[in-house]
Amino acid sequence: MKKFLATALLLGCTAQAVNLDFGVSYPLTARVGVSDWGVLGGRVGAGLSTKGADLSYARVLALPPLGAVSVSSRAQVAWAGGYWLESRGTGALGPVAVNLGGNVFSTPASTFDALAYYTLTPTDTRPSGWNADLSVRYRVNRNAVAVLGGEFGGQTSGFAGVELRRDLNRTLPPAEGDDPEAPPETESLGTLTYRLGVRAGRDVLGATAGITYATQSGRTLALDAQLGPSRGGNAGYGVVGSVGFGEVLGEGSSLRAYAAYEPWREYAAPLRVGLEASKPLGRGTLGLNLRGGQNRLGETGFGVSATYSFPLGGSTEQP
Repeated sequence: MKKFLATALLLGCTAQAVNLDFGVSYPLTARVGVSDWGVLGGRVGAGLSTKGADLSYARVLALPPLGAVSVSSRAQVAWAGGYWLESRGTGALGPVAVNLGGNVFSTPASTFDALAYYTLTPTDTRPSGWNADLSVRYRVNRNAVAVLGGEFGGQTSGFAGVELRRDLNRTLPPAEGDDPEAPPETESLGTLTYRLGVRAGRDVLGATAGITYATQSGRTLALDAQLGPSRGGNAGYGVVGSVGFGEVLGEGSSLRAYAAYEPWREYAAPLRVGLEASKPLGRGTLGLNLRGGQNRLGETGFGVSATYSFPLGGSTEQP
């Protein structure tokens, strides 16, 4: 396996334009790999780390008149034994959009990434198992979307809700010389999205609500909450928030901070916080992540990681 992946990395670097990736994290893990390697009509990534090997594939398919379908898969194999396999697909048909994903694993996610449990999206903390999720979104009109879906596996639950969007604009004062009969000009201040719904399933029952504010400059602010009765020893509440900024560290950069407290989840770290940043540097992009939190046993953990990715050869545009 090591020889095969090492050969794949070498071929990826020499055969055509790809990205060369480096990463290091504490607790100590180091990785080198390639990404954005055009193979079989899609984009392939592969890597070797001190923990194991990984291989990924992603492709966008145009299926008229169905629209576009995006699929991606990733496999990770640990040197000490065990694997983590995951796949996801998204597609749209008219006003309906579908998102379907799943994973199966025989070793904890922390085997490959010590920071995996403290990401904004919850990660299963079991040593082995499987999960699947499905969401269907129906656009009622430009400003309203109905949502229906579920999570299956460790803690099965279903959810339903609605999202309402509102554009925020302000009227600009007329400039000198403007035609007084012309309609006033407006300036976009961003978009507000409201979310209302319910979730019910294994040891969880509650109402959900959330709000997101986003601007064209890449600034975002999101807050979601869940409230309900305690079930099966799990608290019935949770709150997740994040704030993001575009270009704050320079052109092409991004910065995001988040915090989540979800004691209703049985197989995820209830407390998760993090700070993620990326910035173009030289020929490539530098990424920094600081994450931490607390598991269901009250044990705390934290870690930091740095990545650097830069293109080799010519353009790496998607096919």
